[in-house]
Amino acid sequence: MGNIPVSTPPPDEIHLIAGPPPANPPLLIAVTLVGLSIVAPFLFLRAGSPSVLLGIAVLALAGAGIITMSGAAAAQIRRRADAAVRPRASIAKTGITLQAHPVSGIVQHFPAGQIHSARLFAGTLVIHTTRDHPKPGRHILRFGKLATPRAGLEAALAEYTAKP
Repeated sequence: MGNIPVSTPPPDEIHLIAGPPPANPPLLIAVTLVGLSIVAPFLFLRAGSPSVLLGIAVLALAGAGIITMSGAAAAQIRRRADAAVRPRASIAKTGITLQAHPVSGIVQHFPAGQIHSARLFAGTLVIHTTRDHPKPGRHILRFGKLATPRAGLEAALAEYTAKP
C-alpha cells in the first residue's frame, strides 16, 4: 500500500508575499513613443505636402510621447519605492486585508460577509465585493513574483470565500 496523503487544514491566516508589480507603462513603450514623436515630423514632411491635419497629428504624437514618458517615470519611481518582497495581502476567515503601500500607507479590509468572490491570477488578486460593501464592485491588487506557494493561496481563497 502507498502513502495516503493527509489533508491539513489551512492556517487561520495566510499572507500573499510577493515582489512589486511591473511598472505600467513599460519604459520601452515610453521611449519608443518619444522616439516616434521626434522622428515623425521629418517622416511626415518627406512623405507628403505639409497640411494642417499633418501638423495636428505631429503635435498629438509629441503630446502622447510626453504623457507616456512622464507616466513611465512615475511608475518606475513607485516601483522602486516598494521594491521589497513583502506581504501584500492577508487572507483569513474574517476577510481579506490588502496591506499598506509604503508610500501611501492605505490599508483596505474586506470583511468575509461582503466578499462575493476572490480569484488569484498570474499577477493580480481580484476581489468582487457585494452590494453591502461601501464600495461595491471589483478591487484589484497587482503584484510581482510570488514568494508564497500559489496552491496554498488558492486553497485559502476557495475556503475563506466559499458561501455556506
